[in-house]
Amino acid sequence: MTARAEVRIVEGRVVADPGVGPVAMVWLPLRGQVIAKIPRRKGNRRWLHETVGIRSPQLDGDRWQLPRSCLVRLVTAAVDRYGFIVLWRDMSKLSRCTRACLEATGAECDCSCLGAHHGQDAGGWFERVGDALVADLGECTRTAVVYGTRDCDTDAVIYQGELAEERYRVDRVGRRHWPAAAQFMCAGCMTARASVWDHCHTHGFVRAPLCNRCNTRHWRGWHPQYGRAAPSPNLDDSYYRWCPERADGFKPCSS
Repeated sequence: MTARAEVRIVEGRVVADPGVGPVAMVWLPLRGQVIAKIPRRKGNRRWLHETVGIRSPQLDGDRWQLPRSCLVRLVTAAVDRYGFIVLWRDMSKLSRCTRACLEATGAECDCSCLGAHHGQDAGGWFERVGDALVADLGECTRTAVVYGTRDCDTDAVIYQGELAEERYRVDRVGRRHWPAAAQFMCAGCMTARASVWDHCHTHGFVRAPLCNRCNTRHWRGWHPQYGRAAPSPNLDDSYYRWCPERADGFKPCSS
């Protein structure tokens, strides 16, 4: 089984292993809205509105200004879409760590744990990857944390439609009874452990668990210059059938 590719922060720069697709970044200042920089792609506004659940996402140049209340949903959706997200957070030096930073809304708090515990109880849908980068800005402390999919130490099994006809959700309540994607083999290549839940963007249904490479292959294709190996001989897109509103037996829904 292939090793899990990773994203890390080196001297303030985001560094991704070969084969990792574009990485989203979000900044949570002490006050005001969340600032998100997500890879340019057709349909970003629709994704923020329909998938993340933001009523009126505002684009300013190449950055989105979003309500603070959407942060955990945004992290969950971005991890499913890109495999990783980098969260920059400004925290008051006088704050104290409380139970709030262990709950689902914990990614929105600012406290003395330097982000080490934020989001640990966020339904188990993402986890911190590597160490937090810490910078002293005088009145506040800025941390940068990479979040990725939650790993699994059990043997991966073949997906059998455990979430068939389930609507794709990114909120804690909506995913309460979902198994982790990492419990399954990737339904696309069947050679790597899955990491994210793929869904039909046209109809909104969960389709299957995929590894990050299979999940992003439609964006850039399988090209060596992107650090991607040639697809496995058994690569196929038959997992599209798990969308119950698929038009016919051959034509796939949108990815």
